[in-house]
Formats: sequence, C-alpha cells, structure tokens
Amino acid sequence: MARAKRATLKSIAADLGVTHTSVSNAYNNPAKVSKDLRDRILAHAATVHYEGPNPAARSLRTGRCGAIGVLFNDQLSYAFTDAHDIAFLRGISSVCEEEGANIVLIPLNNKHPERLDTLTAIVDGYILNAPYRSHPTIRKALSRGLPTVVVDFDAPQLPSVLTNDREMMRSVVSHLIELGHRNIAIVTFPWSQDHGELFALDRDVSDENHVVHERVLGCRDAFDAAGVPAGGILVCETPNDEEGGARAVDRLLRRQHDLTAMVCFSDRLAYGVMARCDALGLSVPRRMSVTGYDGIDPPGRPREGLRLTTVRQNAVEKGRRAAEALLREPGKAGSPIRIAAEFVAGDSSAAAWELEIE
Repeated sequence: MARAKRATLKSIAADLGVTHTSVSNAYNNPAKVSKDLRDRILAHAATVHYEGPNPAARSLRTGRCGAIGVLFNDQLSYAFTDAHDIAFLRGISSVCEEEGANIVLIPLNNKHPERLDTLTAIVDGYILNAPYRSHPTIRKALSRGLPTVVVDFDAPQLPSVLTNDREMMRSVVSHLIELGHRNIAIVTFPWSQDHGELFALDRDVSDENHVVHERVLGCRDAFDAAGVPAGGILVCETPNDEEGGARAVDRLLRRQHDLTAMVCFSDRLAYGVMARCDALGLSVPRRMSVTGYDGIDPPGRPREGLRLTTVRQNAVEKGRRAAEALLREPGKAGSPIRIAAEFVAGDSSAAAWELEIE
C-alpha cells in the first residue's frame, strides 16, 4: 500500500494558494500575517496532520535553537528545592513564555561533568546565576561569545543584575550590635566550589563568588564601624541547606562556646541553625539570635513559629529582569540593573544573652 505523503510548508501553501513565506510566518513570525490568514493556515494544517516546522531544521537554518541556558552553582535538584531559586526561575520563565523561548538548566555541581559539553551546545545565550568566577563551565560559556547576562556576579563588560548585598549585611550586623551582641559568628555558603573552611573575618576573601564577597565585606563594615575586631569573628563555610546550617552550629560552638548570635547568608542556613540550636537547648532568640537572607519561606515549611530576621530580596524580579535583558536587549552592556533588597527585623533576634560565669 502506498504511504501517504507527509505535509510540508510548501504543500500547505499550494493547497491554500498562498506563498510559502506566509505559511512559515504563521508559525515563526505570526505578527507578519493577518489573524484570519494565520487561523486558516493552522486549521488546514491540522486537517493534514502537520504539526509545524521541524525544530532541528529551523535551528540549522537560522543558527538559533530557541532556548537559553541558566547556569547555577549547585546540583540540578537544588533549583527545585531552594525557595530563592524557585522564585528566580519563575521570573525567568515568565519572560520566556512571553518570548517563546525554552530553558536549559545547567548545574555547575554535576556528577557527570563530561556531559556539560552537550548541554552548553544547545542554547542561544546564558544567564549566569551567582556563579563561581573561575569554574571551567563558566569560562567555557563566556568563551563562546553568546549573549550573556550575569546575576549577582561582577562582570562590567556584560549586562548584569545585582542586589545591594553589602549594604544589607551592614544593616543585619548593625541590628545585632545595637541589641548588644559582640560574640557573633557568620555562616556562609562556600566562597569557592567545595570549600568548607572555618576562618576569621579579618582574612581576605576572594571575589570568586561575588555574593559571598560582598556580604562578607558588609559584615566587616559593620563590625569596623562599631569598633568590634574582625579577627575575633568566626566565619564558617558550609553547604547551602538546612543540614549545612546545623553542622555549622556544632563546628562554631566547638571553637567559641559563648556565641550569642549567628548571621546566616541564606534563610535555609538560618533555619538549619535554629533547628540545631533548639536541639541543643539554645533557645532562639533568648539564648541565640539568628538572622537569614532571602525572605522566602522554604517549600513545605509551616508559616507558624518565629518570623525570621532576614533580608528580603525580590528573586522573581531578578529573574525577570535578567531574562528581559537577554531576550529583548541581547549584548547591551552598561549600568547594572539593581534590584534593591530590604532588611526585615523578625522574632529570631533579641537582646544579647550574657554567659553566666561559674
């Protein structure tokens, strides 16, 4: 039995007595054809079981594949469990829906790094989300010369979206100092991939990760202004999740048992710190004040309980502005797009508890 001939753009154009370009525009550039003509073309295409131009063929013809790559520092699953990243991706996806673009998620913490060559080959441009500056995949992405927007990353030659991290951390630490705290520790996600050090705040911190660098400087600014020696402030690097926050408590208390406050560089770290403090009988905030950064409740966390003292940043807006810069003004560098965060005093910080000396 003869096989039915597959419908094509040309056959549909011939069937309807219109040009091949009109049929192509009905799918690829609908603004260039009238609504009535587009509806007629799509209706006829449905009757002959034509589902549209082949994406691979269009990619070969135009040099574009209709997808953007979003690179971030953790594993793939992190993007679907971290409240900030979920909101950030929601902002990106809202613009992608408007522009007809797809998203390829590219995690830098990958158990199969040899497969990243494939991932980085199928996008038209990149959004680099708070990456480690010297990571091989970041260098590879930048070397391709594709349109790129950076978020929470200092790259003056590229369009960028930045938050006022340094200013916000000055506000957080100043708040604790005003409450009488002096024995304060800092809990941060690693400033470089796979790091997990415990060090004093007066040590120079690389700008390998822009966010950590700016937040550390903000903390140091506040301590310096209050005359509190930075050399006496411990900084603990730990994975950016609740388990990492809990482990940081044990590490810090082994070194300094009289801590009265912990400044965390994310809400997830802060919730882990609070849970561990409670388990150790260090009630929050009476015995230990805890602060976070992000201002977004983690998925599944009940809303009752202490309101975290934190910095609220608009992750959805960060994602949206990054995607707009990439898809609507590709390659346009200039002044950074600044998304202002705000300090929010909650219930997890209170006046400093004085250690009883026996």
